[in-house]
Amino acid sequence: MPPKQDVIRRLRGNHADPPLYLPDLTLWYDWHAKRRTLPVEWRGWSLAQIARSLGVPVWQAARPFRIESGNVEVYKSETASERLVRYHTPAGKLTERWNLGPDGDWWQTEFPVKTASDLRTLLRIVSARRYVLDTSELERLAAEIGDDGVVALELPRRPFSQVFLEWLGWSDGLLLFFDAPALVGEIMEVLEQQVQSLVEQVIRLPDQIIVSPDNLDAQFISPTFFQRYLADSYRRTAGVLHASDKILLAGTGGPIAKLLQPLANTGVDGVEGISGPPQSDAGLAEARQLAGPAFTLWGGIPQDALLPDFDRDRFEALVLQAVREARNDSRAIIGVADRVPVLADIGRLRSVPSLLAAALSNS
Repeated sequence: MPPKQDVIRRLRGNHADPPLYLPDLTLWYDWHAKRRTLPVEWRGWSLAQIARSLGVPVWQAARPFRIESGNVEVYKSETASERLVRYHTPAGKLTERWNLGPDGDWWQTEFPVKTASDLRTLLRIVSARRYVLDTSELERLAAEIGDDGVVALELPRRPFSQVFLEWLGWSDGLLLFFDAPALVGEIMEVLEQQVQSLVEQVIRLPDQIIVSPDNLDAQFISPTFFQRYLADSYRRTAGVLHASDKILLAGTGGPIAKLLQPLANTGVDGVEGISGPPQSDAGLAEARQLAGPAFTLWGGIPQDALLPDFDRDRFEALVLQAVREARNDSRAIIGVADRVPVLADIGRLRSVPSLLAAALSNS
């Protein structure tokens, strides 16, 4: 069976054996390709070419939209270590700051909204902008990948996730939220209308897999918060996509155990980023018990295990554990949770398929 059909079949829950290994290379590839630091043997290669070299299906995430800011002036600047984004509106100005972290990725160190008065400016910003369908890259990617994998369409984050992950931050943002819940709710309602409008356009595209990259984390999102601010948004999107025979995945970036059942109950088809410690709090087996049978779990190998300073024997043990837990689970996909890290040891990245094959042949 071609890899494309195999990936889609497993995401739909059709029985498949042996387990599939599907690493999400997008973070690692985009970072190194931009800086021209790909390994020598892969210099100038596309993500699809590297996936083929590794012997794995291609997972290519792509945004099918662009953001138009309306009458808001947006100024961006970047140095080797810092990135600034400034928003100028008649209602005020906001600034966000990013610094290059020790893992080689950008860390947001300053969020745009810092005071309650900034929320009015944020409402002006989100009200002025819109998501415009942009498929200029999709046909090229689909032709390049062919049947060797899939193009997964990334939606904007859920409005609740957008507000805290992009604009307010979790620590100070929660205080601002409790100070002005009605205004934050108005901002989220504007964002919800925009996201759902984009979903109605996305269903006309031929691509079958849609991702909501929400970085769900139960350290900050309680089950109560999930039900109040996220569940209906997921349910609405899932309903529209399912009516057009499409698949909806959500992304997680931390502890997720308490949110698995509520997420599955919304109609979302699966989650990317399942992992036990040290990254998250539920491996594939435990996550299956929590989520129930009709939900795809993707992950099993903690992201940290691919880093050079992570114990090699422990890395191999975690790969073998993922095989054991996915072996008889037709809705489990083995992957690096949630994506292959920027500083991944290339030797370990290359070795995972052979470790998996050896484990399957010996079991």
